[in-house]
Amino acid sequence: MVKQYREKYAIPLVLLLLSGLIWLGLMDTFRLDDSFITYQYARNAASGVGLVYNPDDVTLSTTAPLYALLLAVGSFLISDFHVLGGLIGTLCIGLGGGVIYHLLPRRLGIWRAVAGLLYALSTPLWLSLGMETPLWILLVLAAIALANTQIWTWSGLLMGIAVLVRPDAALPGVLLGLVVTATSVNRRHTGVRWWLPVVSYGLAGAIPVVCFGIWGMLTYGSPLPVTLGAKSAQAFLGITGLGANIGTFEGLRLILDSLLDQSPFYGLFGLLLIVGLFNKPHWPTVLVALWGLLHLLTYAVLGIAPYRWYYVPLLPGVILLIAYGLAAVHRFFVQRWNQSLAPLIMSALTMGLMAAPVMSFVQIQTYFQNGGPVRVMLPIVDWQAYREVGEWIDRETPPDATIGVAEVGQIGFYARRWMTDYLGLLQPDVAEMLKRGDLYSWLAKYAPDYLVFQRFRGAPLVLYNYLLGDDPWFQASYREVTEIDDPRYASGPVTIFERLTPAADMIEQAVQVDYDGLRLVGFATDADAITHTGQTIRVRLDWQVTGDLPAQLHMAVKALDLPVFPSFDIDYPTDNWQGAFSTWHTIVWPDELEAGDYPLHVAVGPTGGPYNGQNVGAFTVKP
Repeated sequence: MVKQYREKYAIPLVLLLLSGLIWLGLMDTFRLDDSFITYQYARNAASGVGLVYNPDDVTLSTTAPLYALLLAVGSFLISDFHVLGGLIGTLCIGLGGGVIYHLLPRRLGIWRAVAGLLYALSTPLWLSLGMETPLWILLVLAAIALANTQIWTWSGLLMGIAVLVRPDAALPGVLLGLVVTATSVNRRHTGVRWWLPVVSYGLAGAIPVVCFGIWGMLTYGSPLPVTLGAKSAQAFLGITGLGANIGTFEGLRLILDSLLDQSPFYGLFGLLLIVGLFNKPHWPTVLVALWGLLHLLTYAVLGIAPYRWYYVPLLPGVILLIAYGLAAVHRFFVQRWNQSLAPLIMSALTMGLMAAPVMSFVQIQTYFQNGGPVRVMLPIVDWQAYREVGEWIDRETPPDATIGVAEVGQIGFYARRWMTDYLGLLQPDVAEMLKRGDLYSWLAKYAPDYLVFQRFRGAPLVLYNYLLGDDPWFQASYREVTEIDDPRYASGPVTIFERLTPAADMIEQAVQVDYDGLRLVGFATDADAITHTGQTIRVRLDWQVTGDLPAQLHMAVKALDLPVFPSFDIDYPTDNWQGAFSTWHTIVWPDELEAGDYPLHVAVGPTGGPYNGQNVGAFTVKP
């Protein structure tokens, strides 16, 4: 009885306690910016605003709706979302180690416990703390473990719930469904209700997904988060969480190189993984390993910009195979060497495995204290600067102010203002702009009351690769109000700008002007009449693609018949130009103009010319 109790509960409990110690002793200060997007959804849901980021902006831009609802409910017990998210993640990491232990067959003996311990010590999991990652990985592993014991209904239900925590769980859900289907088919000649496994698993998994799908359609117009479009757009521009123009497999190489830099003992993981592959792992291990591999391939095929936590699904399969590798090495030494030496050799091998994550935690702690250059598998210490920026906005700006920023996590959470971001995570139309290679229209369209920009120390102010500090409209429209810095933050100071010019309604005008491959079907300006000199003007041009376009298109928007022609010139890649869309442009009106009408001139053509320029409307200057 005691042995059975220890087998079932003691080791998982130890792993759970170890995870708690790691969290409280090493990782309690860690904050991942993206997790605060979900915290914002959870806070709004808990306060009755709804499962939204911005009040009255019904958009699903979190990939973790069920996790957000779990946080919302939990916040009635623990109001600090950072603590609550850390606690949930810690419990999931510890429980995940227990599931790893139970997934492995008993014949592997002590190596099951070693595998569970490696999972609980895995820094890739801890560096996703606060995100939904530890939770959805745990749910998938638990579903596979239940299927391994033929508990089909609960297995399907957990997998369906995992999909709502993060849609990525649909892939292992399908893989496990194939296993369950094969099990049912193999039983068709053995007795009644041979179809029960596949029906139980399928129905139980489908119920939560279908219910959420109906609710998502009614609430948002689609159950799919807009984040997928944003990440695809970022990948198109070469913006990723691992560096510029990093693909999925290049990102994996960077992660492996970073881990090996932290500790050469990570090389043991690769060697034991290879050994484990050739030692007949049972079907749950094969399934988990295949899931990780296909997960990576799916992201590569979809062209999604990689981030560090996207690679965590590889981890369970690697650890399970390492357990098989350890067992095989142990058998080799027992059979071919003196049996008394085998325990010493295996102890040394196990200590080498454990040394790798320990050395990683040491470097993580160094970054917490001192910061450092950006490294793929080390934290970016941005949380103090971002929190101070958010709290400054909350304290110093009007409640109805709009805020524009790149990273909307911690800044948006602490600012408590309506947010827009130029990475396209919150507003789907911004992601569509980015897909078209339009890097400027976000700024002109939303013209936020306050702008927050990060820049490397000593570097100019840029919007992507556009020198924003040299932009006449930005210079005339915004002024710097404060700068907040933390020397640990590698990206340098965070600067806040306030808009000087008042908000103006756009005046719509109908037009139809044809260019080569494009038709201008309408435009709008900030005002139909200019009432003072030095005014800043926004122009929106509404386009319809009608034919073939050059690979690079130049567009210029000017006001003619002026002493100085204020103009806006920019080049666009046209790979993704199709259908109807709008571009936004800006003009700063010169001083001391006579009253009258001034033509609005739009010139379009391949970069380098020739250009087709036409007058499409007029600006009116009042006396």
